[in-house]
Amino acid sequence: MRVFSPYFATRRWLKGGVTVAGVVAGAAFGVILTRLGKIVAGAPPATLGNFAWNAAVFGVLAGVVSPLVTWSALRHVPLWRTVAVPLISAVAGGCVAVIVGAPVLIFVLPPAGLALGFAHLHRRYPEHHARLAVPSSYEDETTDASLRITE
Repeated sequence: MRVFSPYFATRRWLKGGVTVAGVVAGAAFGVILTRLGKIVAGAPPATLGNFAWNAAVFGVLAGVVSPLVTWSALRHVPLWRTVAVPLISAVAGGCVAVIVGAPVLIFVLPPAGLALGFAHLHRRYPEHHARLAVPSSYEDETTDASLRITE
C-alpha cells in the first residue's frame, strides 16, 4: 500500500510533527486568550474548565489549520517559524486589545494578528521557482555567434 511505503516515512513524520506542534501552540494560545479575554471583559478569573475548554478548542483548530497552511502556502518557511510566528502575532493582537481596553477587539485583533503572521512569513520566504538562469552576456555571445556568417 502506498501510504505505508518507506519512501513516505519522512513526510509522515513531518506532517505529524507539524500537527502536534500546531495542537500545542493552539492550546497555549487558548489558555493565553482566556486570560486576556477575562481581563478585557472585566470578568471574574477563569476556572480550570474555561482554560481546558479553550485549550481543547484552539488546539484542535490549530492542529487542523497548521499543516494545511504550512504545506500549501508556507512550504519554504522553516517549520518552527510556521508555528512560532503566527502564535506570537496572535498573542500580540490579544495584548493590543487588552491595552486598548475594548472587549470587541479581543475577537478581531488575535485573528488579524494570526493572518498578519502568515502573510509576513509568506512574504519573508518567497517560493523559489525553478528556472534556468542564463547570464545576459552568455545570451548575447551565443546570439551574435549564431548570426555570423563564416566563409
